[in-house]
Amino acid sequence: MGLNLFPCLLLCAAVLTVSGALGPVGNYWTSQSLPVLLDTHTQLLNAPLFRGQEVDEEHVGGSKTLCGIECQSVRPPMDQGEQERVLGYETMYENGTRTHTDVSLQDLNRTSAGTPGHSPARARRKRQVYGEDGRFVISDSHFITNYPFSTAVRVSAGCSGVLISPKHVLTAAHCIHDGSDYLEGARKVRVGVLQLKSKRRRGGRKVKRRRGRKENHGAGAQLEGEGKQVRLNRVGRSAEAKREPVFRWSRVKQIRIPQGWIQTKGSNSAVSPEYDYTVLELKRPIRQKYMELGVAPPVADLARIHFSGYDSDKSLQEGGGKEKVVYRFCSVVNESDDLLYQHCDAQPGATGAGIYIRRRREAGDAGRKGKWQRRVIGVFSGHQWVEMEGGGQRDFNIAVRITPLKYAQICHWIHGDPSLCKEV
Repeated sequence: MGLNLFPCLLLCAAVLTVSGALGPVGNYWTSQSLPVLLDTHTQLLNAPLFRGQEVDEEHVGGSKTLCGIECQSVRPPMDQGEQERVLGYETMYENGTRTHTDVSLQDLNRTSAGTPGHSPARARRKRQVYGEDGRFVISDSHFITNYPFSTAVRVSAGCSGVLISPKHVLTAAHCIHDGSDYLEGARKVRVGVLQLKSKRRRGGRKVKRRRGRKENHGAGAQLEGEGKQVRLNRVGRSAEAKREPVFRWSRVKQIRIPQGWIQTKGSNSAVSPEYDYTVLELKRPIRQKYMELGVAPPVADLARIHFSGYDSDKSLQEGGGKEKVVYRFCSVVNESDDLLYQHCDAQPGATGAGIYIRRRREAGDAGRKGKWQRRVIGVFSGHQWVEMEGGGQRDFNIAVRITPLKYAQICHWIHGDPSLCKEV
């Protein structure tokens, strides 16, 4: 469905209902101290062969059914040595060289970091839509190129991703690496960001796009907070509509993948969906607002999760090849230490999209309410079957949750300075 006034009003009502349901705990971001991750040793590895196999929707999680959500609590906690091992990481550079980096963790007692669990999943299937399709196809050039939808990017390997800094994109690891080797598509992977075409005067001179409040007000229907407010302003809408969004492609400088995703020599175990995430560093920064990273709160504190991506069945289906972003929101059904289980409608192509939530910043002086803020708290991984307590299986769409330890790792990849990653 296109994003017009009627679905905007429905979306508005949904978000207003959600906001009213939030309690005092779930309504605000609260700062917390985090463990510190430090590099200890880096070694050069052999060049990749790029023989990785693309995702098989029937066997990504392995053919063996693993324990379900309820049995996670009986597993022994992972000791610090094992945590440091799985948070070590591999880096592949643009020229095809790669390295492995060992890490150490400090100040683990600063936070309840949790213990990474084992996947309670069996396999993915192609069906990722539950009941009536609840996705919103966003094609309006104003919405699609403005925050938060503009943070959704296309990865040339066939997935989606989310911009988490001017130079970093978070996406799913299986889009780049199958656990044993890099996919052929990772050899020259690029990231596409939708931006409006620049107007040109006669003689080829560009007309710069104005920035600021006036530009937003004159662009037509303004969507704030995924539907919280709908403002209609016809002035300048026809001129805006003539400027169709196009992809601006950026080359990737390096790719970082957690050791928890990479299978070691002699291992017969399947890849671990809990570590199905990777960060792509771009060669040049993108001058566009990005979405900040956050730690996933407990499900009890979540009202809704949101994510936008490029679902293959809808992003180019309508409108004569015009690019579109597909947005959806839903509740989280269950959780484990490292995964969020939900029934957000999605299809292939959306894999790797950033899962985010909306909360207020902590209240300021004199009891003032903080501003609303969005943060990425997970990565959409795909469809999986889950073994349930008492027997039987149930299927979910799965997201890898950003835990304190994973936040410390990704923050380290972005900044490289431990002093900038001690608190979120």
